[in-house]
Amino acid sequence: MAARGRRLPLAWASLLAIAIALGVLSAAQPLIALAAVAAALAAYLIFSDLATGFGILMFLSFLSVLPASGSLTPAKGAGLLLALSWVARYTTVNTDVRDFASDHPTLSWLMIGLLGWAAASVVWAPSTSAALGELSQYFLTVLLIPIAYTAVRSRRDLGIALVAIVLGAALAAAVGIVQPPNAEVLESTRATGTIGDPNELAADLLAGLALATGFVLARGDRTQLRLLGLAAIPLCALGIFLSVSRGGLVAMALVFMVAAFAAGRWRLAAVPMLVVVAVGGALYFTQLAPLPSRERVLTTNGGTGRTELWQVGLRIVRSHPVGGVGVGNYVQASPQFVLAPGVLRHTQLIFAREPKPAHNTYLQVAGEMGLPGLLLFLAVIVGCMRCSLRAAAIAAKRRDIVLEAQARGVFLATVGVLAAVFFISQMHSKVLWGLLALSPALLSVARHSDGPAGDGVADARTTAQAAVSPVA
Repeated sequence: MAARGRRLPLAWASLLAIAIALGVLSAAQPLIALAAVAAALAAYLIFSDLATGFGILMFLSFLSVLPASGSLTPAKGAGLLLALSWVARYTTVNTDVRDFASDHPTLSWLMIGLLGWAAASVVWAPSTSAALGELSQYFLTVLLIPIAYTAVRSRRDLGIALVAIVLGAALAAAVGIVQPPNAEVLESTRATGTIGDPNELAADLLAGLALATGFVLARGDRTQLRLLGLAAIPLCALGIFLSVSRGGLVAMALVFMVAAFAAGRWRLAAVPMLVVVAVGGALYFTQLAPLPSRERVLTTNGGTGRTELWQVGLRIVRSHPVGGVGVGNYVQASPQFVLAPGVLRHTQLIFAREPKPAHNTYLQVAGEMGLPGLLLFLAVIVGCMRCSLRAAAIAAKRRDIVLEAQARGVFLATVGVLAAVFFISQMHSKVLWGLLALSPALLSVARHSDGPAGDGVADARTTAQAAVSPVA
């Protein structure tokens, strides 16, 4: 008791010292002090609850414009803290922690194969430093799947993650709408929101659009979540329009077409929604959009150089079909493949201080790791997406409308982002891999759920508020 009594004053003294230091810092540098408080609070939440930490990471993934310390962005910092928290939780003797490798052995071997092939490509990569840097990105990206499997164990945990994504997408779209671009300059007519890039904004907003639609369609879900969905749907749709991303528009149309087959009991609702979005998009880009935006969408012009970047990427794949040029070495190797039969008008995109990547995620993966690497990359993606479809099937069989809507929303959101990254190089998109990571966790939640009679709709109602509170 005496030792405990001595520790309590020490703890209070430490808190007082920290408070005084923050007070002095806020007087000199208020923004730094605010950032320090936010970082400390985020670290506390991440280490206290993995599900909340995963939600924080997903939310910060939409805030790329936040100040960064070198290459360490707030999202990367949250990801590192989440990984450390997961390692601490996983290595602790706790029989209640689910073993991802045991539950999903095939997917685990595919993930190991992808990382192993990426590591092998370092051997023949021209730039070892670039290869090692990219390899570390792949490792942290793939690690997100078992982390989410450990973190998301219940409907409450799932609700936290989904609400975080929808809130982040709604915020990114709202900033892009509130800060209207300059209608006189072509590139300035494109909204970037809190993402910083119009094409990436459109890709990430597709995730929010699909998940928000799932909130609205889930009868029996908590009213607050349905209202959040109703608010987020028009924000995300308008944000995609204002981004003037042709890839984003194509991906959005594809999502609604896939929904006509994969939306389960809501298949018929997907058809009128597709019509509404198509009519609204046509009206906007033919009558309301600024002239530069209208010309960008209604004329192709080779994708402002994108198709020529694809030509160079295809040359790399043909030249190195098995091993590629080495992970992380696409940009360094691409100038060597410009001088070949064929006309390239936009070579300045490659011969530049910052050469452009392939502007196609799949082509860049194939160029860096060859066709075996691309097949492993796609196999991991397909393995995760099968989990969300199986979760939807289990929920539909139990007539668990809320969980089925969430599972189908995750699947369609993943389809949308995967279609959008066909036009940009985003191998490590946190939103994409967050959705993929949620899919096996969704299946586990569906398998361990008792359905509406047990912890189904009623449990969703009681835990939805818990999902909103920690993230919001």
